[in-house]
Amino acid sequence: MSAAAKAGPQSPLATLVDGIGRSNPILVQILGICSSLAVTNAVKPTLVMGIALILVTACSNLVISVMRTTMPHRVRLIAQMLVISVLVIVVHLILRAYYFDMSERLGPYVGLIITNCIVLGRTEAYAMHHGPVLSFLDGMGTASGYAGVLLIISVVREAI
Repeated sequence: MSAAAKAGPQSPLATLVDGIGRSNPILVQILGICSSLAVTNAVKPTLVMGIALILVTACSNLVISVMRTTMPHRVRLIAQMLVISVLVIVVHLILRAYYFDMSERLGPYVGLIITNCIVLGRTEAYAMHHGPVLSFLDGMGTASGYAGVLLIISVVREAI
């Protein structure tokens, strides 16, 4: 859990910006290195993957935060994985329906969002302890920081 999350409530803007900067998953927490190398060989698929990750992380944080008080502690990880899986399936189906070529290009990588430690980590560390609005913003901020680093890597890799 980031220092800001341990310190207690913070402003919505600070919650959003924390994941982009001080708690950036790749640069600060050194998480998601393998997936960052897998999808960053071109800018366009990296951008689509980043948007998918932002949507899944923010929405899963929101749903888990809403459910946190009614969810039995012993099934919390299963419930979190179920919510994340459903959201990834929805994103995958939307890509297949409206952007089939990109869906084919990303292949199995969209499905691997389910196992991304950053998504599950944010639901467990943040959404289980904070309200829906801050949890949603935390998911957006953290995933935006991750997607930003992916985009930078893809720009360099595509240029090379």
